[in-house]
Amino acid sequence: MSLTVDAPTGREPGGSVTDPPARDRSRTRRERSRLVQFATWIVATVLVVGPLVPVVWASLWTVPLYDDGGAFTLDNYGDLLSDGAWWTAVGNTVVFAILTTAGALVLGAALAVLLQRVDMPGSRIYRSLVLGPVVLPGLPLMLGWIAMYSPAGYVTSWIERNTPLPIFWNLYSVPGMALVAIGSLTPLMYMVIGSAMSTLDSTLENAARVNGASPLRALFSVTVPMLRPGMLNAGVICMALSLEVVGIPLLLGTSSNIDFISTYLVDNWSNEFPPRQGLVSAGAVMLLGVMTLLLVLRNRFAGDLARFTTTTGKPTASLPITVGRVRWLMSAFVGCYFAITLIIPAIGLFLTAFTTVLTPYIDPWDVATLDNFSTVLENPVFRRSIVNSLLIATIGGALTTLAVTTIALVAHRSSFRYRRSLQYVTLYPRAIPGIVTGMAFFWSFVVIDPNGIVRSSLWGIGLAFAVRSLALGYSAFYPALAALGEDLERAARVSGADWLTAMRTILVRLLRPAMAVSYVLLFVALFADYDPALFMVSPGNEVIGLTMLNLWITGVAGPVAALGIIQLVVTAVVLGTARLVFGRISNG
Repeated sequence: MSLTVDAPTGREPGGSVTDPPARDRSRTRRERSRLVQFATWIVATVLVVGPLVPVVWASLWTVPLYDDGGAFTLDNYGDLLSDGAWWTAVGNTVVFAILTTAGALVLGAALAVLLQRVDMPGSRIYRSLVLGPVVLPGLPLMLGWIAMYSPAGYVTSWIERNTPLPIFWNLYSVPGMALVAIGSLTPLMYMVIGSAMSTLDSTLENAARVNGASPLRALFSVTVPMLRPGMLNAGVICMALSLEVVGIPLLLGTSSNIDFISTYLVDNWSNEFPPRQGLVSAGAVMLLGVMTLLLVLRNRFAGDLARFTTTTGKPTASLPITVGRVRWLMSAFVGCYFAITLIIPAIGLFLTAFTTVLTPYIDPWDVATLDNFSTVLENPVFRRSIVNSLLIATIGGALTTLAVTTIALVAHRSSFRYRRSLQYVTLYPRAIPGIVTGMAFFWSFVVIDPNGIVRSSLWGIGLAFAVRSLALGYSAFYPALAALGEDLERAARVSGADWLTAMRTILVRLLRPAMAVSYVLLFVALFADYDPALFMVSPGNEVIGLTMLNLWITGVAGPVAALGIIQLVVTAVVLGTARLVFGRISNG
Protein backbone atom coordinates (compact mmCIF):
# COMPACT_ATOMS: atom_id res chain seq x y z
CA MET A 1 0.00 0.00 0.00
CA SER A 2 1.48 3.35 -0.99
CA LEU A 3 0.76 6.77 0.37
CA THR A 4 0.11 9.70 -1.87
CA VAL A 5 0.32 13.34 -0.92
CA ASP A 6 -1.85 16.05 -2.32
CA ALA A 7 0.58 18.56 -3.68
CA PRO A 8 -1.49 21.70 -3.13
CA THR A 9 -2.34 20.99 0.52
CA GLY A 10 0.37 18.59 1.63
CA ARG A 11 -2.39 16.42 3.16
CA GLU A 12 -1.84 12.70 3.39
CA PRO A 13 -4.69 10.18 3.06
CA GLY A 14 -4.62 9.53 6.80
CA GLY A 15 -5.42 13.14 7.57
CA SER A 16 -1.86 14.20 8.56
CA VAL A 17 -0.37 17.30 7.13
CA THR A 18 3.24 17.65 6.05
CA ASP A 19 4.56 20.86 7.52
CA PRO A 20 6.66 22.81 4.97
CA PRO A 21 8.51 24.69 7.75
CA ALA A 22 9.46 21.32 9.26
CA ARG A 23 10.94 20.24 5.95
CA ASP A 24 12.86 23.51 5.82
CA ARG A 25 14.20 23.00 9.34
CA SER A 26 15.28 19.46 8.45
CA ARG A 27 17.04 20.74 5.35
CA THR A 28 18.71 23.47 7.41
CA ARG A 29 19.97 20.93 9.95
CA ARG A 30 21.36 18.72 7.19
CA GLU A 31 23.13 21.68 5.64
CA ARG A 32 24.50 22.62 9.06
CA SER A 33 25.91 19.12 9.50
CA ARG A 34 27.49 19.16 6.06
CA LEU A 35 28.98 22.58 6.79
CA VAL A 36 30.56 21.31 10.03
CA GLN A 37 31.96 18.23 8.26
CA PHE A 38 33.37 20.23 5.36
CA ALA A 39 34.82 22.88 7.69
CA THR A 40 36.48 20.15 9.79
CA TRP A 41 38.08 18.64 6.70
CA ILE A 42 39.27 22.03 5.41
CA VAL A 43 40.73 23.18 8.74
CA ALA A 44 42.47 19.86 9.47
CA THR A 45 43.97 19.64 5.98
CA VAL A 46 45.12 23.25 5.98
CA LEU A 47 46.72 23.01 9.43
CA VAL A 48 48.56 19.76 8.69
CA VAL A 49 49.47 19.99 5.01
CA GLY A 50 49.25 23.75 4.44
CA PRO A 51 52.30 24.77 6.50
CA LEU A 52 54.49 22.40 4.49
CA VAL A 53 53.90 24.40 1.31
CA PRO A 54 55.94 27.45 2.49
CA VAL A 55 58.82 25.14 3.45
CA VAL A 56 58.97 23.75 -0.09
CA TRP A 57 58.56 27.28 -1.46
CA ALA A 58 61.40 28.61 0.73
CA SER A 59 63.66 25.74 -0.44
CA LEU A 60 63.07 26.79 -4.07
CA TRP A 61 63.39 30.57 -3.62
CA THR A 62 66.49 32.72 -3.84
CA VAL A 63 65.67 34.96 -0.87
CA PRO A 64 63.88 34.38 2.44
CA LEU A 65 60.11 34.64 2.15
CA TYR A 66 60.00 37.70 4.39
CA ASP A 67 62.14 39.64 1.87
CA ASP A 68 60.79 41.22 -1.31
CA GLY A 69 61.72 39.88 -4.70
CA GLY A 70 63.37 36.58 -5.36
CA ALA A 71 63.02 33.94 -8.04
CA PHE A 72 62.79 30.19 -8.50
CA THR A 73 66.07 28.32 -7.96
CA LEU A 74 67.54 24.90 -7.28
CA ASP A 75 70.73 26.34 -5.84
CA ASN A 76 69.61 25.68 -2.26
CA TYR A 77 69.56 21.95 -2.97
CA GLY A 78 72.87 22.22 -4.82
CA ASP A 79 74.47 24.02 -1.88
CA LEU A 80 73.10 21.42 0.52
CA LEU A 81 74.24 18.39 -1.46
CA SER A 82 77.69 19.87 -2.06
CA ASP A 83 78.25 20.66 1.63
CA GLY A 84 80.52 18.10 3.24
CA ALA A 85 79.12 18.95 6.69
CA TRP A 86 75.68 17.86 5.48
CA TRP A 87 76.91 14.44 4.45
CA THR A 88 78.83 14.08 7.72
CA ALA A 89 75.62 14.86 9.60
CA VAL A 90 73.71 12.36 7.43
CA GLY A 91 76.32 9.66 8.10
CA ASN A 92 76.24 10.26 11.85
CA THR A 93 72.44 10.21 11.87
CA VAL A 94 72.22 6.97 9.86
CA VAL A 95 74.75 5.18 12.08
CA PHE A 96 72.93 6.44 15.18
CA ALA A 97 69.56 5.32 13.78
CA ILE A 98 70.83 1.84 12.88
CA LEU A 99 72.43 1.30 16.30
CA THR A 100 69.37 2.64 18.12
CA THR A 101 66.90 0.60 16.07
CA ALA A 102 68.86 -2.64 16.47
CA GLY A 103 69.33 -2.21 20.21
CA ALA A 104 65.76 -1.06 20.93
CA LEU A 105 64.28 -3.88 18.82
CA VAL A 106 66.30 -6.61 20.55
CA LEU A 107 65.59 -5.30 24.04
CA GLY A 108 61.94 -4.48 23.26
CA ALA A 109 61.31 -7.98 21.90
CA ALA A 110 63.11 -9.57 24.86
CA LEU A 111 61.05 -7.56 27.35
CA ALA A 112 57.82 -8.40 25.51
CA VAL A 113 58.58 -12.14 25.71
CA LEU A 114 59.80 -12.07 29.30
CA LEU A 115 57.07 -9.85 30.73
CA GLN A 116 54.12 -11.30 28.81
CA ARG A 117 54.91 -14.97 28.31
CA VAL A 118 57.32 -16.10 31.02
CA ASP A 119 56.34 -16.90 34.61
CA MET A 120 58.88 -14.53 36.11
CA PRO A 121 58.97 -12.89 39.57
CA GLY A 122 58.27 -9.16 39.58
CA SER A 123 56.54 -9.13 36.18
CA ARG A 124 53.70 -6.91 37.40
CA ILE A 125 56.10 -4.27 38.75
CA TYR A 126 58.24 -4.44 35.62
CA ARG A 127 55.19 -3.93 33.39
CA SER A 128 54.54 -0.68 35.22
CA LEU A 129 58.17 0.45 35.13
CA VAL A 130 58.47 -0.17 31.39
CA LEU A 131 56.02 2.66 30.73
CA GLY A 132 58.09 5.19 32.67
CA PRO A 133 60.21 6.55 29.80
CA VAL A 134 57.08 6.68 27.59
CA VAL A 135 54.79 8.76 29.80
CA LEU A 136 57.41 10.89 31.56
CA PRO A 137 59.27 13.73 29.82
CA GLY A 138 62.37 12.37 28.12
CA LEU A 139 64.55 15.45 28.51
CA PRO A 140 64.85 15.30 32.33
CA LEU A 141 65.72 11.59 32.20
CA MET A 142 68.31 12.39 29.55
CA LEU A 143 69.87 14.90 31.93
CA GLY A 144 69.97 12.11 34.52
CA TRP A 145 71.86 9.91 32.05
CA ILE A 146 74.44 12.66 31.63
CA ALA A 147 74.76 13.22 35.38
CA MET A 148 75.48 9.54 35.99
CA TYR A 149 77.05 8.07 32.85
CA SER A 150 78.96 10.89 31.16
CA PRO A 151 82.80 10.78 31.33
CA ALA A 152 82.62 12.99 34.42
CA GLY A 153 79.38 11.43 35.68
CA TYR A 154 78.87 10.01 39.14
CA VAL A 155 78.67 6.32 38.14
CA THR A 156 81.49 6.53 35.60
CA SER A 157 83.80 8.28 38.05
CA TRP A 158 82.91 5.87 40.86
CA ILE A 159 83.67 2.82 38.69
CA GLU A 160 87.00 4.27 37.56
CA ARG A 161 87.96 5.08 41.14
CA ASN A 162 86.81 1.95 42.98
CA THR A 163 86.83 -0.95 40.49
CA PRO A 164 89.12 -2.40 37.82
CA LEU A 165 86.21 -2.54 35.36
CA PRO A 166 86.83 -0.83 32.03
CA ILE A 167 84.59 2.02 30.90
CA PHE A 168 83.34 0.97 27.48
CA TRP A 169 80.83 3.76 26.96
CA ASN A 170 81.22 7.40 26.08
CA LEU A 171 77.95 9.33 25.91
CA TYR A 172 79.65 12.06 23.89
CA SER A 173 80.02 9.75 20.89
CA VAL A 174 77.56 8.38 18.33
CA PRO A 175 77.39 4.91 19.98
CA GLY A 176 77.04 6.57 23.39
CA MET A 177 74.17 8.72 22.17
CA ALA A 178 72.59 5.55 20.75
CA LEU A 179 72.71 4.01 24.24
CA VAL A 180 70.69 6.92 25.61
CA ALA A 181 68.19 6.65 22.77
CA ILE A 182 67.85 2.89 23.26
CA GLY A 183 66.87 3.53 26.87
CA SER A 184 64.05 5.86 25.80
CA LEU A 185 62.81 3.93 22.73
CA THR A 186 62.93 0.35 24.05
CA PRO A 187 59.64 0.80 25.99
CA LEU A 188 57.93 1.94 22.79
CA MET A 189 59.23 -1.13 20.96
CA TYR A 190 57.99 -3.25 23.85
CA MET A 191 54.51 -1.78 23.47
CA VAL A 192 54.36 -2.29 19.69
CA ILE A 193 55.76 -5.84 19.75
CA GLY A 194 53.79 -6.75 22.87
CA SER A 195 50.59 -5.57 21.23
CA ALA A 196 51.28 -7.80 18.22
CA MET A 197 52.07 -10.72 20.55
CA SER A 198 48.80 -10.31 22.45
CA THR A 199 46.78 -10.81 19.25
CA LEU A 200 48.39 -14.15 18.40
CA ASP A 201 46.47 -17.33 19.10
CA SER A 202 48.49 -19.85 21.10
CA THR A 203 46.93 -22.83 19.29
CA LEU A 204 49.97 -23.42 17.09
CA GLU A 205 52.35 -23.08 20.01
CA ASN A 206 50.28 -25.51 22.06
CA ALA A 207 50.30 -27.95 19.14
CA ALA A 208 54.10 -27.81 19.04
CA ARG A 209 54.25 -28.53 22.75
CA VAL A 210 51.87 -31.49 22.35
CA ASN A 211 54.26 -32.88 19.73
CA GLY A 212 57.16 -32.84 22.16
CA ALA A 213 58.64 -29.35 21.87
CA SER A 214 59.76 -27.74 25.10
CA PRO A 215 57.98 -24.50 26.12
CA LEU A 216 60.95 -22.35 25.15
CA ARG A 217 61.45 -24.16 21.84
CA ALA A 218 57.77 -23.77 20.99
CA LEU A 219 57.97 -20.08 21.85
CA PHE A 220 61.03 -19.34 19.72
CA SER A 221 60.18 -21.67 16.82
CA VAL A 222 56.48 -20.81 16.46
CA THR A 223 55.44 -17.60 18.23
CA VAL A 224 58.52 -15.42 17.71
CA PRO A 225 58.61 -15.96 13.90
CA MET A 226 54.95 -14.90 13.81
CA LEU A 227 56.03 -11.54 15.21
CA ARG A 228 58.14 -10.65 12.16
CA PRO A 229 55.67 -8.11 10.71
CA GLY A 230 55.18 -6.54 14.12
CA MET A 231 58.92 -6.25 14.60
CA LEU A 232 59.36 -4.76 11.13
CA ASN A 233 56.63 -2.27 11.97
CA ALA A 234 58.34 -1.41 15.26
CA GLY A 235 61.70 -1.13 13.50
CA VAL A 236 60.39 1.38 10.97
CA ILE A 237 58.85 3.47 13.75
CA CYS A 238 62.12 3.39 15.71
CA MET A 239 64.15 4.31 12.63
CA ALA A 240 61.87 7.27 11.92
CA LEU A 241 62.09 8.55 15.50
CA SER A 242 65.88 8.14 15.47
CA LEU A 243 66.31 10.18 12.30
CA GLU A 244 64.40 13.17 13.70
CA VAL A 245 65.90 13.22 17.22
CA VAL A 246 66.96 16.70 18.41
CA GLY A 247 67.54 16.70 22.16
CA ILE A 248 70.18 13.97 22.32
CA PRO A 249 72.59 15.48 19.74
CA LEU A 250 72.06 18.96 21.15
CA LEU A 251 72.86 17.83 24.69
CA LEU A 252 75.60 15.31 23.91
CA GLY A 253 76.91 16.03 20.44
CA THR A 254 77.48 19.78 20.66
CA SER A 255 80.49 19.56 22.98
CA SER A 256 82.09 16.92 20.72
CA ASN A 257 81.25 18.71 17.46
CA ILE A 258 79.12 15.78 16.32
CA ASP A 259 76.34 16.95 14.03
CA PHE A 260 73.15 15.11 13.20
CA ILE A 261 70.71 16.21 10.51
CA SER A 262 68.61 18.01 13.12
CA THR A 263 71.52 19.90 14.69
CA TYR A 264 72.95 20.70 11.25
CA LEU A 265 69.68 22.41 10.33
CA VAL A 266 69.42 24.25 13.65
CA ASP A 267 73.05 25.42 13.46
CA ASN A 268 72.74 26.80 9.92
CA TRP A 269 69.53 28.59 10.91
CA SER A 270 70.57 30.04 14.27
CA ASN A 271 74.36 30.31 14.26
CA GLU A 272 75.14 31.46 10.71
CA PHE A 273 75.02 35.08 9.65
CA PRO A 274 73.13 35.62 7.52
CA PRO A 275 71.09 32.47 8.26
CA ARG A 276 71.20 29.95 5.41
CA GLN A 277 67.42 29.61 5.45
CA GLY A 278 67.08 28.36 1.89
CA LEU A 279 69.60 25.58 2.49
CA VAL A 280 67.92 24.68 5.80
CA SER A 281 64.53 24.54 4.10
CA ALA A 282 65.96 22.23 1.45
CA GLY A 283 67.35 19.95 4.15
CA ALA A 284 63.96 19.97 5.88
CA VAL A 285 62.21 18.95 2.66
CA MET A 286 64.61 16.05 2.14
CA LEU A 287 64.17 14.89 5.74
CA LEU A 288 60.39 15.16 5.34
CA GLY A 289 60.55 13.02 2.21
CA VAL A 290 62.50 10.30 3.99
CA MET A 291 60.10 10.34 6.94
CA THR A 292 57.09 10.11 4.61
CA LEU A 293 58.64 7.11 2.87
CA LEU A 294 59.20 5.44 6.24
CA LEU A 295 55.57 6.08 7.18
CA VAL A 296 54.44 4.43 3.93
CA LEU A 297 56.68 1.44 4.71
CA ARG A 298 55.31 1.30 8.23
CA ASN A 299 51.72 1.20 6.95
CA ARG A 300 52.66 -1.57 4.52
CA PHE A 301 54.30 -3.65 7.24
CA ALA A 302 51.31 -3.08 9.50
CA GLY A 303 49.07 -4.35 6.70
CA ASP A 304 51.19 -7.48 6.38
CA LEU A 305 49.97 -8.56 9.81
CA ALA A 306 46.88 -10.01 8.14
CA ARG A 307 49.08 -12.66 6.48
CA PHE A 308 50.07 -13.93 9.90
CA THR A 309 46.58 -14.23 11.36
CA THR A 310 46.29 -17.46 13.33
CA THR A 311 42.60 -17.28 14.23
CA THR A 312 39.50 -15.42 13.16
CA GLY A 313 37.78 -15.68 16.51
CA LYS A 314 38.78 -14.93 20.07
CA PRO A 315 42.45 -15.86 20.62
CA THR A 316 43.11 -18.73 22.97
CA ALA A 317 44.76 -17.59 26.17
CA SER A 318 48.47 -18.35 26.33
CA LEU A 319 49.71 -20.24 29.36
CA PRO A 320 52.73 -18.72 31.15
CA ILE A 321 55.96 -20.51 30.34
CA THR A 322 57.62 -22.04 33.39
CA VAL A 323 61.42 -22.00 33.20
CA GLY A 324 62.30 -23.20 36.69
CA ARG A 325 65.08 -21.49 38.59
CA VAL A 326 66.15 -19.61 35.47
CA ARG A 327 63.21 -17.29 36.06
CA TRP A 328 65.11 -15.66 38.92
CA LEU A 329 68.06 -14.98 36.62
CA MET A 330 65.69 -13.53 34.04
CA SER A 331 64.06 -11.33 36.68
CA ALA A 332 67.49 -10.10 37.78
CA PHE A 333 68.36 -9.28 34.15
CA VAL A 334 65.17 -7.24 33.71
CA GLY A 335 65.68 -5.55 37.08
CA CYS A 336 69.22 -4.52 36.09
CA TYR A 337 67.89 -3.11 32.83
CA PHE A 338 65.39 -0.87 34.63
CA ALA A 339 67.97 0.11 37.24
CA ILE A 340 70.45 1.20 34.56
CA THR A 341 68.04 2.94 32.17
CA LEU A 342 65.43 4.41 34.52
CA ILE A 343 66.16 4.34 38.24
CA ILE A 344 69.82 5.43 38.24
CA PRO A 345 69.22 8.31 35.75
CA ALA A 346 66.26 9.46 37.89
CA ILE A 347 68.49 9.43 40.97
CA GLY A 348 71.13 11.37 39.06
CA LEU A 349 68.61 14.02 38.09
CA PHE A 350 67.46 14.42 41.70
CA LEU A 351 71.01 14.58 43.06
CA THR A 352 72.02 17.19 40.48
CA ALA A 353 69.00 19.31 41.36
CA PHE A 354 69.62 19.18 45.13
CA THR A 355 73.43 19.56 45.22
CA THR A 356 75.89 22.26 44.27
CA VAL A 357 78.13 19.68 42.58
CA LEU A 358 77.65 15.95 41.98
CA THR A 359 80.82 13.91 42.29
CA PRO A 360 81.75 10.63 44.03
CA TYR A 361 84.65 12.47 45.68
CA ILE A 362 82.25 14.50 47.87
CA ASP A 363 79.41 13.21 50.00
CA PRO A 364 76.17 14.55 48.45
CA TRP A 365 74.92 15.47 51.94
CA ASP A 366 77.86 17.87 52.33
CA VAL A 367 76.85 19.83 49.22
CA ALA A 368 73.07 19.53 49.53
CA THR A 369 71.24 22.75 48.65
CA LEU A 370 67.95 24.23 47.53
CA ASP A 371 69.68 27.08 45.70
CA ASN A 372 68.96 25.56 42.29
CA PHE A 373 65.23 25.76 42.94
CA SER A 374 65.60 29.28 44.32
CA THR A 375 67.36 30.27 41.12
CA VAL A 376 64.52 28.83 39.06
CA LEU A 377 61.82 30.58 41.09
CA GLU A 378 63.64 33.92 41.19
CA ASN A 379 64.58 34.04 37.51
CA PRO A 380 61.76 35.56 35.41
CA VAL A 381 62.74 33.58 32.30
CA PHE A 382 62.56 30.27 34.18
CA ARG A 383 59.23 31.15 35.78
CA ARG A 384 57.84 32.30 32.46
CA SER A 385 58.95 29.07 30.79
CA ILE A 386 57.05 27.00 33.35
CA VAL A 387 53.92 29.14 33.12
CA ASN A 388 54.00 29.19 29.32
CA SER A 389 54.35 25.42 29.10
CA LEU A 390 51.49 24.95 31.58
CA LEU A 391 49.27 27.30 29.57
CA ILE A 392 50.05 25.52 26.31
CA ALA A 393 49.46 22.11 27.90
CA THR A 394 46.23 23.10 29.67
CA ILE A 395 44.49 25.17 27.01
CA GLY A 396 46.13 23.50 24.01
CA GLY A 397 45.33 20.05 25.37
CA ALA A 398 41.65 20.94 25.75
CA LEU A 399 41.34 22.51 22.29
CA THR A 400 43.27 19.67 20.65
CA THR A 401 41.04 17.11 22.36
CA LEU A 402 37.96 18.84 20.93
CA ALA A 403 39.61 18.91 17.51
CA VAL A 404 40.53 15.21 17.69
CA THR A 405 36.97 14.32 18.76
CA THR A 406 35.44 16.26 15.88
CA ILE A 407 37.87 14.86 13.33
CA ALA A 408 37.33 11.27 14.49
CA LEU A 409 33.53 11.62 14.38
CA VAL A 410 33.60 13.06 10.87
CA ALA A 411 36.13 10.45 9.70
CA HIS A 412 34.36 7.41 11.15
CA ARG A 413 30.72 8.30 11.85
CA SER A 414 29.59 10.40 8.90
CA SER A 415 28.83 10.02 5.22
CA PHE A 416 31.06 12.95 4.27
CA ARG A 417 32.63 12.34 0.86
CA TYR A 418 36.25 12.95 1.90
CA ARG A 419 36.03 11.41 5.36
CA ARG A 420 38.64 8.70 4.71
CA SER A 421 41.32 11.24 3.92
CA LEU A 422 40.93 12.69 7.42
CA GLN A 423 42.46 9.55 8.91
CA TYR A 424 45.65 10.06 6.91
CA VAL A 425 45.67 13.80 7.58
CA THR A 426 45.43 13.18 11.32
CA LEU A 427 48.18 10.55 11.40
CA TYR A 428 50.54 12.33 8.97
CA PRO A 429 52.06 14.65 11.65
CA ARG A 430 53.63 11.48 13.05
CA ALA A 431 55.87 11.49 9.97
CA ILE A 432 56.78 15.17 10.28
CA PRO A 433 59.88 15.82 12.43
CA GLY A 434 59.37 18.39 15.15
CA ILE A 435 61.93 20.79 13.73
CA VAL A 436 60.22 20.60 10.32
CA THR A 437 56.89 21.35 11.99
CA GLY A 438 58.40 24.39 13.66
CA MET A 439 59.97 25.57 10.41
CA ALA A 440 56.72 25.00 8.53
CA PHE A 441 54.73 27.17 10.93
CA PHE A 442 57.46 29.80 10.99
CA TRP A 443 57.32 30.23 7.21
CA SER A 444 53.52 30.03 7.23
CA PHE A 445 53.28 32.86 9.73
CA VAL A 446 55.82 34.86 7.72
CA VAL A 447 53.49 34.60 4.71
CA ILE A 448 50.10 35.13 6.38
CA ASP A 449 51.21 37.12 9.45
CA PRO A 450 54.03 39.41 8.29
CA ASN A 451 53.71 41.60 11.39
CA GLY A 452 54.42 38.61 13.62
CA ILE A 453 51.38 39.07 15.86
CA VAL A 454 50.68 35.33 16.10
CA ARG A 455 54.25 34.14 15.46
CA SER A 456 55.59 36.05 18.46
CA SER A 457 52.87 34.79 20.80
CA LEU A 458 52.21 31.53 22.61
CA TRP A 459 49.36 30.84 20.20
CA GLY A 460 51.80 30.20 17.37
CA ILE A 461 53.94 27.76 19.35
CA GLY A 462 50.86 26.13 20.86
CA LEU A 463 49.37 25.60 17.41
CA ALA A 464 52.56 23.93 16.17
CA PHE A 465 52.67 21.70 19.27
CA ALA A 466 48.98 20.79 18.87
CA VAL A 467 49.28 19.81 15.21
CA ARG A 468 52.31 17.66 16.01
CA SER A 469 50.34 15.87 18.76
CA LEU A 470 47.18 15.21 16.73
CA ALA A 471 48.20 11.63 16.02
CA LEU A 472 48.73 10.92 19.73
CA GLY A 473 45.30 12.23 20.70
CA TYR A 474 43.64 10.40 17.82
CA SER A 475 45.36 7.11 18.71
CA ALA A 476 44.07 7.40 22.28
CA PHE A 477 40.52 8.39 21.28
CA TYR A 478 39.75 6.18 18.28
CA PRO A 479 39.71 2.72 19.99
CA ALA A 480 36.88 3.86 22.28
CA LEU A 481 34.95 5.22 19.30
CA ALA A 482 35.44 2.00 17.34
CA ALA A 483 34.13 -0.02 20.29
CA LEU A 484 30.78 1.81 20.27
CA GLY A 485 28.06 0.40 18.09
CA GLU A 486 26.05 2.61 15.78
CA ASP A 487 22.59 1.59 17.07
CA LEU A 488 22.02 4.60 19.32
CA GLU A 489 23.02 7.21 16.80
CA ARG A 490 20.95 5.47 14.12
CA ALA A 491 17.96 5.52 16.45
CA ALA A 492 18.47 9.24 16.96
CA ARG A 493 18.68 9.82 13.22
CA VAL A 494 15.48 7.80 12.63
CA SER A 495 13.80 9.92 15.30
CA GLY A 496 14.57 13.06 13.33
CA ALA A 497 17.92 14.19 14.75
CA ASP A 498 20.49 15.42 12.29
CA TRP A 499 24.08 14.16 12.29
CA LEU A 500 25.43 17.00 14.42
CA THR A 501 22.72 16.59 17.06
CA ALA A 502 23.20 12.82 17.23
CA MET A 503 26.94 13.21 17.66
CA ARG A 504 26.64 15.95 20.28
CA THR A 505 23.87 14.46 22.40
CA ILE A 506 24.81 10.77 22.23
CA LEU A 507 28.33 9.89 21.09
CA VAL A 508 30.17 12.78 22.70
CA ARG A 509 28.53 12.01 26.04
CA LEU A 510 29.42 8.34 25.80
CA LEU A 511 32.97 9.18 24.77
CA ARG A 512 33.75 11.55 27.63
CA PRO A 513 36.09 9.03 29.34
CA ALA A 514 38.01 8.60 26.07
CA MET A 515 38.20 12.36 25.68
CA ALA A 516 39.59 12.59 29.22
CA VAL A 517 42.28 10.02 28.44
CA SER A 518 43.14 11.87 25.24
CA TYR A 519 43.37 15.15 27.16
CA VAL A 520 45.73 13.71 29.77
CA LEU A 521 48.07 12.28 27.13
CA LEU A 522 47.97 15.51 25.15
CA PHE A 523 48.70 17.54 28.29
CA VAL A 524 51.80 15.44 28.97
CA ALA A 525 52.95 15.63 25.33
CA LEU A 526 52.41 19.40 24.99
CA PHE A 527 54.03 20.13 28.35
CA ALA A 528 57.17 18.21 27.38
CA ASP A 529 57.42 19.27 23.72
CA TYR A 530 60.08 21.67 22.53
CA ASP A 531 61.30 20.68 19.03
CA PRO A 532 58.98 23.00 17.01
CA ALA A 533 59.87 25.92 19.26
CA LEU A 534 63.49 25.87 18.03
CA PHE A 535 62.46 27.99 15.03
CA MET A 536 59.65 29.97 16.65
CA VAL A 537 60.68 30.96 20.17
CA SER A 538 61.32 34.60 20.98
CA PRO A 539 61.80 36.54 24.24
CA GLY A 540 58.60 36.24 26.23
CA ASN A 541 57.29 32.96 24.83
CA GLU A 542 59.93 30.53 26.11
CA VAL A 543 58.91 26.95 26.93
CA ILE A 544 60.44 24.79 29.62
CA GLY A 545 62.05 22.18 27.35
CA LEU A 546 63.85 24.69 25.15
CA THR A 547 64.97 26.71 28.16
CA MET A 548 66.53 23.56 29.64
CA LEU A 549 68.33 22.80 26.37
CA ASN A 550 69.76 26.30 26.03
CA LEU A 551 70.93 26.38 29.64
CA TRP A 552 72.62 22.99 29.41
CA ILE A 553 74.53 24.00 26.29
CA THR A 554 75.89 27.01 28.20
CA GLY A 555 77.16 24.71 30.97
CA VAL A 556 74.50 25.29 33.63
CA ALA A 557 73.55 22.00 35.32
CA GLY A 558 71.86 22.60 38.70
CA PRO A 559 69.01 24.91 37.61
CA VAL A 560 68.43 22.75 34.54
CA ALA A 561 68.00 19.69 36.77
CA ALA A 562 65.68 21.70 39.02
CA LEU A 563 63.55 22.58 36.00
CA GLY A 564 63.57 18.90 35.07
CA ILE A 565 62.36 17.94 38.56
CA ILE A 566 59.52 20.47 38.30
CA GLN A 567 58.58 19.06 34.89
CA LEU A 568 58.61 15.49 36.23
CA VAL A 569 56.55 16.43 39.30
CA VAL A 570 53.89 18.22 37.26
CA THR A 571 53.66 15.30 34.84
CA ALA A 572 53.51 12.74 37.65
CA VAL A 573 50.78 14.70 39.45
CA VAL A 574 48.67 14.92 36.29
CA LEU A 575 49.10 11.22 35.51
CA GLY A 576 48.49 10.19 39.11
CA THR A 577 45.36 12.31 39.39
CA ALA A 578 44.05 10.94 36.11
CA ARG A 579 44.67 7.36 37.20
CA LEU A 580 42.91 7.99 40.52
CA VAL A 581 39.90 9.61 38.85
CA PHE A 582 39.63 6.92 36.17
CA GLY A 583 39.96 4.21 38.82
CA ARG A 584 37.08 5.66 40.81
CA ILE A 585 34.95 5.94 37.69
CA SER A 586 35.61 2.34 36.68
CA ASN A 587 34.98 1.06 40.23
CA GLY A 588 31.84 3.13 40.55
